[in-house]
Amino acid sequence: MHRFDRPVLSWLLLAGAVVLSGCGSSASGLITGSAEPNPENPGSISNESPLARPMAVAWTSARAEKCGFHFDPVKLRASYLTYEAKQSGPDQLGKAQQVYDTTFKSIGQRIGSNPDYCTDRKSADIKEDLQRHLAGDFTPKLPQPKKVESCGLFGCSTAATEEKWDTDKWWAEESKKRMGR
Repeated sequence: MHRFDRPVLSWLLLAGAVVLSGCGSSASGLITGSAEPNPENPGSISNESPLARPMAVAWTSARAEKCGFHFDPVKLRASYLTYEAKQSGPDQLGKAQQVYDTTFKSIGQRIGSNPDYCTDRKSADIKEDLQRHLAGDFTPKLPQPKKVESCGLFGCSTAATEEKWDTDKWWAEESKKRMGR
């Protein structure tokens, strides 16, 4: 090897490792493969999971209680568990009850000490979900993590924020602007 080959090769290996270290990592919490619900992060399971329903209702109830909404959390829990008893067997009911109670307690503890938790936006979201649940609609609408589509030299981006460049579309828009349309 020449005397310049080793530093160049070392630099290339280091640069490659840095670029690859940011991609595909699930440590960031963006991509989870866990099937078990995580009460600390309700978006850790998909809305299609059978355990998403108890988690979503408990998550909404704990948040609504923190933000001072006028409702009876015990009555909401009973209403939900009655609904769940009609939908599934006793083993699923027990699991749903356990997930509900764990989620409610965990979320309550986590947000209980945060005086700035109840923003206008969060309160509007909580109100919407709480009204649905009080009306008997227990469809889960948990927040879902953003999926990382691609990683590059300058970090990762999501497909939702990135639109492919279309020169024909750009020229058509420019032509319209120049013609005053």
